[in-house]
Amino acid sequence: MKKLLTVLAVSAFATTSAYAAELKDIDTDSNGMVSMEEAKAAMPDISEEAFKGADADGDGSLNAEELAKLSK
Repeated sequence: MKKLLTVLAVSAFATTSAYAAELKDIDTDSNGMVSMEEAKAAMPDISEEAFKGADADGDGSLNAEELAKLSK
C-alpha cells in the first residue's frame, strides 16, 4: 500500500509540475481565487485530485499561495 501511495504522490507531483500559471492569468472573474472551472480552462489536463490536493483550506478554490504550490 505504501508503494502505491508513493507512486500516486510522485505521479501527482509530475503532473502538477507542468502547471506553471499565475493567479492573474487564470482568475477570469478577478475575485482573487481560482475555481475548478477557471483552472480547467487554463490547464485542461488538471485533474480533480490535483486541484483538491492544492486546495489546502478546502474552500473549493485556490488562492495565490495554493496555486503557486500547484504550479511547482
